[in-house]
Amino acid sequence: MPILPSGLKTFEATDTVRRIAQNENIEATDALFDKTTGHRHSGADGDAPQIGKEGIASGAVTTEKLAGAAVTGEKLARGGIERMHHRASGLSSNIAKYKRVTVTGGALTGNPTTPYTFQSGSAGDSHLWTLPSNGTFPQSITIHLGRDYFSAEGMSFGSWVGNDASTMPRGFYIEASNDNATWTKVYTHASGHYEPFAYLPFSPVTGCKYVRLTITATSVMVNTVVSCLAVYSKFHGNVDLDALEDERSWGLNARMQGLMIIPEGKMTDNGSGTLTLTSTLIVMNPASGTYFRVNAGTFQLPDWGYLYVDIPHSHGAHIAASVGTWIEGARQYDNKNRIVLAQRSGNGSIYFHSAIQSRLTGPAPDADKVDGIDFRVSGGNLEFSNGSGWRGVGIKSVQRGYGSLYAYMSSNEYYHYQTITISPVNMFKTFINVHFSGYNYRYNGISDYIPTTLNARLTSSNSLYVVYHPLFETSYANFSWEVIEYA
Repeated sequence: MPILPSGLKTFEATDTVRRIAQNENIEATDALFDKTTGHRHSGADGDAPQIGKEGIASGAVTTEKLAGAAVTGEKLARGGIERMHHRASGLSSNIAKYKRVTVTGGALTGNPTTPYTFQSGSAGDSHLWTLPSNGTFPQSITIHLGRDYFSAEGMSFGSWVGNDASTMPRGFYIEASNDNATWTKVYTHASGHYEPFAYLPFSPVTGCKYVRLTITATSVMVNTVVSCLAVYSKFHGNVDLDALEDERSWGLNARMQGLMIIPEGKMTDNGSGTLTLTSTLIVMNPASGTYFRVNAGTFQLPDWGYLYVDIPHSHGAHIAASVGTWIEGARQYDNKNRIVLAQRSGNGSIYFHSAIQSRLTGPAPDADKVDGIDFRVSGGNLEFSNGSGWRGVGIKSVQRGYGSLYAYMSSNEYYHYQTITISPVNMFKTFINVHFSGYNYRYNGISDYIPTTLNARLTSSNSLYVVYHPLFETSYANFSWEVIEYA
């Protein structure tokens, strides 16, 4: 075993290395740093342990010695794992992820939810709250947690590229509330840059439904940017791991349960694969309070072509639809951000998303009649489509009258039906109202009112037929009628 100039022994592949040689090398290494005494590895009190047959000998770091002064759960939590950090009392997790937020100023980029990922993320996954350096302060962002949490324990956040300390705020405080009105201050950062992702413990730990971060001082000459914002609680219920708790504008919750498509005009299959959107489509997620619009236009769908939009991940955006082609065996729709609005069946007809079926129109008569009549509201007025344009829904005429019906069974006199002549009406645009008092009868000296049925219908454009069914010897029915024709 040759000895190097440093005093270390070298071990060859053919050498049998004994523990004494290993301990001598430890002494030689320590002597490089303390030439007089080295670092004694005798295993005695006050000295470092030697390597023994069981490994590191007694005197090394043991469980009892670690617990008192080493890294504990509390110390790890202050500057360590932020996404799922350790507390002495258990594990806590982010309860603010995907939750709705409101801001008093600045610009909220992306969805109107807790800014969670920074700028280098993929489209739709970049959420930032930016405050200009020359703006006015304080400014706040309020997180709506959605329900009461038994305790909120702390917060952390990053900057526009995650850990860029230059864009961190210099002053801020954090508050918690159960009603969004009465607030309890739980943390204050008074001076100096905040270290990105450092854990900010709340004092007191408090139950809440809302958490508010207020920026009081920004970076000098640099915009302040907040992302990766997280609020921690050990009473989280794994909310950030449950896909159906994803309350982002276009998360799984929206796609499976809350997505609504509302057309503002007709969608027409013109034949030969030509599709026309006469007005915009609104795509909404009511649960998250956000939407975007699909622009009108005419599109040519090839064989097995489809019309789609990719979710823009921004509130109130106007976007253009695109045309794709479905290919057998390929996963054409395998895109978490894609909504297919229409699909052409081979080289034939075009079929629309089920959410907008009631607005379909085509070249054939009454092709739009899914629910009978195509209505819309324009300028507060109800309109209907007659196939060639929109017409106002108004009342053309109202005709009213009254009458009496009776029957005397003993004398075989029956007048329990009547045909009333009215002014001609369009029977397809007309409905009837009839009201009557029941019928009165006399039988064995008893008079009373008994409920029964009275029916009325149009037998022709100018004839109203009314009938009731007498059940006793003498009965009467007084009625009034109304015929209303729409324009």
